[in-house]
Amino acid sequence: MNRKAIIKNGTVMNPSCGTTRSGKASLTESRVDVRIQDGVIKEIGANLAPMHDEVVFDAQGCWITPGFIDIHTHLRDFEQSSAEDIQTGTRAAASGGFTTVLAMANTKPVIDNAMVLHRLLQMIEDKACIKVLPAAAVTKNLAGVELTNMFELSELGAAAFSDDGQPITNLALLRRALQNAALANRVIISHPEDKDLSGGGSINESAAAMRLGLPGIPTASEAACVAREIEVVRSVGGRLHFAHISAAASIDLIRQAKQQGLLITADVTPHHLALSDADIVSFDANFKMNPPLRSKKDVDALIEGIADGTIDAIGTDHAPHPETEKHRCFAEAPFGVIGLETAFPLVYEKLVASAKITVTQLIDLFTVKPAAILQIDTPIIEVGEIANIAIIDPNVKWQFDPSNGASKSVNTPFAGMTLQTRIITTLYHGRIVFQMHVESDKRLTFPIVKASKL
Repeated sequence: MNRKAIIKNGTVMNPSCGTTRSGKASLTESRVDVRIQDGVIKEIGANLAPMHDEVVFDAQGCWITPGFIDIHTHLRDFEQSSAEDIQTGTRAAASGGFTTVLAMANTKPVIDNAMVLHRLLQMIEDKACIKVLPAAAVTKNLAGVELTNMFELSELGAAAFSDDGQPITNLALLRRALQNAALANRVIISHPEDKDLSGGGSINESAAAMRLGLPGIPTASEAACVAREIEVVRSVGGRLHFAHISAAASIDLIRQAKQQGLLITADVTPHHLALSDADIVSFDANFKMNPPLRSKKDVDALIEGIADGTIDAIGTDHAPHPETEKHRCFAEAPFGVIGLETAFPLVYEKLVASAKITVTQLIDLFTVKPAAILQIDTPIIEVGEIANIAIIDPNVKWQFDPSNGASKSVNTPFAGMTLQTRIITTLYHGRIVFQMHVESDKRLTFPIVKASKL
């Protein structure tokens, strides 16, 4: 595949808080051309003349942004490959503008030892078309009883630690985990939930639950867990990240912890911003996720938390499930929805189109802020940087059809929804890993490029 390309007539939209390696402020909202060679940005300027051997992308009216980072992706594979595998999951990510994803550890088998992590890394090398950072489990088999060997797993390539799906209820164990993770220079990602308070519920404890006759999950199940884990961080230090925050009470607690100087971060999902429990009007299990969709008051608190910096990032919590499982009755169906391909348009409409934040602040949530949480290189459009790039049309309107998506699964509450803004092209190390023909609304596919070989 040609390693030379030029992106013409687009507007570079770097993160608002981005800086170059030299420490200078980056270009922000600049109309320029971008030349790429051998996977690296070689030149940025106005009216650059294409060379005879360059692939030319006409980005007229489009944004050129750094590739996105998803801090919370479930790629399944292993014994769950019927729902998703690394090839289809990373293609879905590329379709959504992501060039880096953090893959959660709650696979079958769990990523809790060196042998399984080694197997995963080999699968990533063979199948991934973008960068996949593996998370490893905090405790063996996610059982919350015995810690994994964080030092060994970190040295092998684990980028973070999480028992996602299972809270660590033994706070003495969490205390030791935070100490070990700090020594390994890694963050622990918390699934904040008190399972006893959740009590086998299916949706938010609300009028919707009463109307449908479904058992409810109170917001206290999340907030109580957030409160006690913050106190553990206060006592021992370390870095703790709260995934998929959904409740106003949790936002208040995290805001206070940050003001007190604790190393606490948090993300929210697009579906918790775009929907509330009032949108659940039937027994469609595509509206079942954990944490559940909350009240409009909670959604407003999430938006306020993003606007004031309490929330650090958008995490998709892309959780694919086979149709056969999601077609069970609501109470028995698994939690989770897919989200990689709709993430940016949904959050753009909820936050930017409604003037809650700016476009560059939105790009922060998808790029520099998740990079800071994971302590990886800041993605930026600048000469000398790796050409991980998303080209976005902010004006196109399109209807999302998950059956035409890249994921193996179609479990989404957004099927048939009309969205504004669309990823047109995604480049990873200068190679096309996704491209859309807008005129025909058809997906172009390309041979897998092994991420580890670039």
